[in-house]
Amino acid sequence: MLNLIANKTLLITAVGALVATFVLNQFFDFRLVNAMIVMHVILGSLAFIVGAPALLAKKGSPLHVISGQIFFWLMTYSAAFTLVVSVMPFHISPSMFQISVMTLYFLIGGVRSLSYRNGNHSLMVDKGMVYMLIVVSVYLFLHPVFVYGELSPLRTVFGAVALLFGLIDLWIFHQPEKLKRFWLFSHLAKMLAGYATAVTGFFVAQDILGGYYNWFTPTVICLAYIYFWALKLKVFQGKTQSPAKKHTVSY
Repeated sequence: MLNLIANKTLLITAVGALVATFVLNQFFDFRLVNAMIVMHVILGSLAFIVGAPALLAKKGSPLHVISGQIFFWLMTYSAAFTLVVSVMPFHISPSMFQISVMTLYFLIGGVRSLSYRNGNHSLMVDKGMVYMLIVVSVYLFLHPVFVYGELSPLRTVFGAVALLFGLIDLWIFHQPEKLKRFWLFSHLAKMLAGYATAVTGFFVAQDILGGYYNWFTPTVICLAYIYFWALKLKVFQGKTQSPAKKHTVSY
C-alpha cells in the first residue's frame, strides 16, 4: 500500500509539474525559465509544508512515512527545476547549482540509506553520488578563489557541510559492517538536511531574518537536530538503538 502511494505521488508530481510548466509557458506568456522558477517555488513551498509532519511525527508511523514520501518527491522535483535553471543562459548561478546538487544528494541518499540494513545493498550508486558531491563542492569552493581572489560565503559554508556528509558516507561505505548499524541515522540526517534546504528557501524568499542569516540559520538548527539524533541513537557509542524494530520506514 505504501509503495503504491509512493508511485502515485511520483507520477502525479511529475506530470503535474511538467503540465503546469507547459501551461505557464504556452498560455500565460511566461518564458520557460520563469515558468520553471514558478514551479520550483510552488513545489518547494508545498515540500516545506508537507515535510513538517514527517519531521514531527513518530518515526516509522504511517503519518511519518506517507508525508515523508510526498515531501521527497515534491522537494526532488523542486531541486531538479532549480538545477536546470541554474545552468540556463543568463541565469547561471554556481551557488544555486551547488545547493541543488546537495539537496538531491540528501534526498536520494536519505531514501537509499533505508536499504543499508540489507546485506545485499549495492553501494555503486551511493559512492558515485558521494564522489560527484565532493567534486562539485571542491570545484565551486576553489573557483571564486582563483577567478576573483576571494571566498564565496555561501559556497564555502555549504561546501563544507556537503564535504562533511560526503566524507562520513565514504567512511561508512568502506566499513560495510557499519551500514546496518548506521542506516537509520544516515536516513534521518540526510532527510533532515533535505528539509533544511526547503526551510532555507522559505527564509530567503520571505526574507525572514535578513542577509546571510536567512541562508545559514536553518543549516545551524539542522546540524544541531542531527547531533541530537546522533546522541539519541547512540551513534558515538558505536551502536544504535533503532526504533525500526517496532516500525517500518519505507519509501
